Amino acid sequence: MSFPQNNHNSPHIVKFTSEIQHPNVYPDGRVCISILHAPRDDPNGYELASERWMPVHTVCNFSIE
Repeated sequence: MSFPQNNHNSPHIVKFTSEIQHPNVYPDGRVCISILHAPRDDPNGYELASERWMPVHTVCNFSIE
């Protein structure tokens, strides 16, 4: 997990460093979930703005199961 310079205004970057096969992990290891997409981005064309990154989110909001 890495944190951008403008930590509160941009989503954290979550990336696996070893190979993993999972539907929510891109081939380069980045985790693909709505909360990690910037508020202005809609890379998939179906996310609501409320589902994407907001400055109130913190590392404590993440739960990997």
